Amino acid sequence: MNKFYRVLSAVSLTLSIALWSCRGDQGPQGPAGAQGPTGAAGTNGTNGTNGTNGNANVKGAEVIVKVADWKTVDAASIGTGATGKTGAYTATDANVKATMFVFAFVKVGTQFVALPRVIIKETDGATEQVNFAYETGKVTFYYSSQTAAIGGIKAYAPQTDLTFSYVTVEKTVGQAMQNEGVNLRSRDAVMTYLQEHKY
Repeated sequence: MNKFYRVLSAVSLTLSIALWSCRGDQGPQGPAGAQGPTGAAGTNGTNGTNGTNGNANVKGAEVIVKVADWKTVDAASIGTGATGKTGAYTATDANVKATMFVFAFVKVGTQFVALPRVIIKETDGATEQVNFAYETGKVTFYYSSQTAAIGGIKAYAPQTDLTFSYVTVEKTVGQAMQNEGVNLRSRDAVMTYLQEHKY
């Protein structure tokens, strides 16, 4: 019986060695399998909300005028009076046309104040004037100041940069605002009206 087990063990060992030593190099990789089915399409994203309609007949702009940008020019008087001097800065704007009306404001602190703006100091009569004019293709801002009512030093540029805001509207829109009693010297009132009324 022991002989039988020894023979069986020897045969098993011989077969294991034979099988192990017959193993060859790895063969080349087989071809790729077929592609699986395409997954289902994802759901469409939700559409964004529509923006509010703009007002095609209203254009706005903001201009920062540096101290060095002011030029001293002759200011034509009204009527037959003599001309004087003033500081001027011109902004070109193709939106300004003969059919347009312009509202202009200057920033004072954190608020915009309507033009023209004239300040007279009570103690000595010192003055500061900021104004504007417009014609087809441009808006011109004016500045002048005088340190005292009589014999004061005149200046044709401010001591700091000024920020101007102006809005161009069709004359019919401007007339409608006047008819409805809109405070045309309030930038907030003008802008609120224009946002609420689409022409």
